[in-house]
This record gives sequence, structure tokens and C-alpha cells, in this order.
Amino acid sequence: MQILRHFRSQRCRPCALAIGNFDGVHLGHQALLKELKAVASTQLLQTAVMTFEPHPREFFAPEKAPSRLASLREKLERFSDAGVDVVYL
Repeated sequence: MQILRHFRSQRCRPCALAIGNFDGVHLGHQALLKELKAVASTQLLQTAVMTFEPHPREFFAPEKAPSRLASLREKLERFSDAGVDVVYL
């Protein structure tokens, strides 16, 4: 799994993309990633996830930031376990 912090057009390949915070990668997230993988395979696309670090509220409104359910490392491990090809942070 690739982890990218910047978009470089020469690296971008067509992909099926899911965007979200994915904190905890709970059962709903897992179902979404399974569907992402299914759609990507029918279209011969990479699977990609765009997530945020830090959480947008931590950045824009720290006093309103939710507690984290998982660390970034745990989140990335779950993406890898789900078969995600690329993660954009």
C-alpha cells in the first residue's frame, strides 16, 4: 500500500476513491471499503482512500475536536488489511 501526502499528476492513476475521516474503521467503514474493492475490480482500477491527519476539527476548531478512536498507524493498518492500494493523507 502506498501512502502519499502530496498529489503529483505523474503518480496519479485512475482509481476508485473513498473520502472520509475513517476514525476507527468500524463495520460501516469496512463495508464501504469492501464495496470500493468490488467496484474497483470490475473497472480494473486501483483502490484509494483519502483521509485526514489531523482530523479537520483538530485543525480548525481544536476545542471541538472529537476523541480519536484509533491512531493513524491503526487506521493505516486497517486500510492495508482491507486491500487498499493507495492512501492519500
